[in-house]
Formats: sequence, structure tokens, C-alpha cells
Amino acid sequence: MTEPPAKGRKRQQLRRRTLPPERREEFNRRALAGEEIRRLARLFNLELCYARRHLARLLARTERETAQSPALPTREAAVPEGMTPLEYAHALLGRRVRILRNGYYELDGFPAGPREVARAANTLLRSRGHDEIPYPGLVPPRP
Repeated sequence: MTEPPAKGRKRQQLRRRTLPPERREEFNRRALAGEEIRRLARLFNLELCYARRHLARLLARTERETAQSPALPTREAAVPEGMTPLEYAHALLGRRVRILRNGYYELDGFPAGPREVARAANTLLRSRGHDEIPYPGLVPPRP
């Protein structure tokens, strides 16, 4: 039988300090999609500082992988299978984009919304001759 927590402990101190291995994939997917870190910490029963630390490690790993092999699509598929348009845009832009809280981003040092991130990724794809990311509200330019 487990003992009740000490009276002086706060609610956030009762949460876990590590992410269970079986739930890491889901946490990573949702964090890269831009879900708010406070909400994720609450859903996964983590302390906020540990959730932020895990997200920082995840973004650093994503940036390293992007630098080694940029995720460029083939002509057939605009977004790789299993990725949302914003995950793909984040993978393409690498260090140019950083996830902030409340679904916002920092693009090239300036605050941006998800539409601006998708637009910047589409500009990059267009310059390389690839198909654009289909994103609501963005109309591809006519040839």
C-alpha cells in the first residue's frame, strides 16, 4: 500500500518526473504538432519543467536529423505519410522555426502563426521545384 504524500507537497510536485516509454511517441507527435506544453504536461501527468526539458531535447534531435537529411517530398506526395502539415513544415524549416506555447511559433525570430509557418515551408518547396503543402487558407499560386 502506498503512503499518502506529505502535507507540504504541492500538486505539481506529485506529478511524474519522467515520461513512460510507451507514451513517448504520442507525446512527441502531439508536441511537434504544436499542442501547448502545459496541456501536454497535465495530460501525461508530468511536471511542467520536465515536459519542457523533454520538448527541448526532442526539438534539438529533430533539428539534427533535419540538418543531416532534409525531409523533401517526392513529386507524388506533398506530405509524407504519418505527418501533419505543420510537422512537415517544421521538419523542412529546421532551425528557422521554433514552437512557442498556445499554438504559435517563432519564425526567423518573429512571432508567427501556423499559416505563416506553412507559407514559409511552401516558399521553400516552390523554390526547390517540389509540390506545396496543402494547408487550409493557403491557395497555391497559379502557374
